[in-house]
Amino acid sequence: MPPEKNKEPPRQRSLRAGVAFDRPGLAAAAADLARQLGLPLVSSVTDDLDFVLFRTAMRLELHWTGDVAPAAPVWAEFVKGPAGYRRRRGGREMLIRAAGVKHDRPPSVLDATGGMGRDAFLLAGCGCTVHIFERNPVVAALLRDGLLRAAASPETRDSAERIHLVAADSRKFLENMTNQGKDIDVVYLDPMFPERTKSALVKKELQILQLLVGREDDTEQLLAAALNAARNRVVVKRPKTAPPLDGRKPSHCLSGTTTRFDVYLNP
Repeated sequence: MPPEKNKEPPRQRSLRAGVAFDRPGLAAAAADLARQLGLPLVSSVTDDLDFVLFRTAMRLELHWTGDVAPAAPVWAEFVKGPAGYRRRRGGREMLIRAAGVKHDRPPSVLDATGGMGRDAFLLAGCGCTVHIFERNPVVAALLRDGLLRAAASPETRDSAERIHLVAADSRKFLENMTNQGKDIDVVYLDPMFPERTKSALVKKELQILQLLVGREDDTEQLLAAALNAARNRVVVKRPKTAPPLDGRKPSHCLSGTTTRFDVYLNP
């Protein structure tokens, strides 16, 4: 009998990663990305790695090849799919009300936990200037690619141009901003949690992001920094039945079927 394959989740050890491309004309772009991320350039998606960033003519995809993740790739998408549907709903989204977005006076927003950027893009679509912070370099690369494609589409160009991506730790920035003066109206936090959803796409993305990013242990400190830095309010996305983050009682809440937005107003 062959030895049992190692089932240890990749996030418990060093991840093995690479960058690949699907046609010769993309070799230079793939090599540049590999240098930026400090990853090897590989010939194809391979089981020897936990994940591969795959440069295609259409987009940048994340292929996870580990045992514990779905086989299908993920990418940042703002034009089609769930993001397109949410964009068309616009102001009817609960997040827009939680952030206090007014048609004639959209706030400036700092999304401190960027992820795949869907919430940030929704806010930008309602007129907000959004600064997205994403500290994981691989997730930031996917997000940057999605924003570039959105900027090339007439229906999403304006929203994409209102978004500024920063591949860095938002907590350090918020702590520095507190010392320099408050110039962001709203800080938005979406700590990663095992969200229940009917969308297979979101389930797949969330599972892969959890494997890639690992456990986030500084959400309480991030909330404290956000409360000190935001000019008007902090909005925290939570599971509907979960306790408030760090036990801090919000000023008010907006609840949906599975998700709740806790709103902390600054005087």
